[in-house]
Amino acid sequence: MNEHIIKALDVIEDGLIIINRDYIIEYANEPSKKLLRQENLVGRHSYEAIWGRESLMGKSPTFMTFDTKEIAGAERTFEDGTCLYVRAHPLDEDHTVLTIWDVTSYVSLENRLKKAGTDPVTGLRNSDSFREELEKELDRSKRARATLSLMLVELGSLENDTEEVRDKRLKKSAEIVIDTARSYDMIFRLRGDCFAILMPHCIEDAAKKTGERMLERIHKAIGDNIDVSIGISGSGSAFTGRDVIRLAERALYVAKHKGGNICVIG
Repeated sequence: MNEHIIKALDVIEDGLIIINRDYIIEYANEPSKKLLRQENLVGRHSYEAIWGRESLMGKSPTFMTFDTKEIAGAERTFEDGTCLYVRAHPLDEDHTVLTIWDVTSYVSLENRLKKAGTDPVTGLRNSDSFREELEKELDRSKRARATLSLMLVELGSLENDTEEVRDKRLKKSAEIVIDTARSYDMIFRLRGDCFAILMPHCIEDAAKKTGERMLERIHKAIGDNIDVSIGISGSGSAFTGRDVIRLAERALYVAKHKGGNICVIG
């Protein structure tokens, strides 16, 4: 690899690793060594160096990216509670690039928020702290030079249902949203039948893929008689939390205007 390219990659704050089809690490920048707590990564098998495994057990992000040619991610948690998020990006037919960053603070925040006020129907955090957390995460993302995405998920076709049926659908939809989102994404129930998801270190296109999986799973679990509209915005197009909300709400309006059951990026 060109010496100037190596110097540029070493300046990046996030960890960056290049892996070949034999799952051998061909390049690792300095931040990746610090994050993984290992000085020597190049030439080692990624399953052992990154995941601490002795053999090809399970499907790592690298395995899935080589298989599907799509971005994949997973968490690596150490015994002391430090949590890293590892995301694989397809590079070419024979190589995958991994980006790694420390998400321990997000996981800690998630645990603290779980103790805060919750919505009695879905078990999600309510809207009281949503704007405050949005501003905090937006500021954190700007300082880390990363993208924060906001996803608004609104359920339709619930107005004529009984309260019991409506609550059952809301609860089931909330379970799917939680299960589909990443473990450190922050999920709230806002007004009525709308969920908000704060997604740190997530670009809009990746958020849209997550939203499309939510749509598919909600319809599979509840049926096609429910309309689900999703609006997405990213911090790269906004200066304040209010801007992020406005862009997501505009995207949500467009999704509903088109008949629902789609994801739109604002």
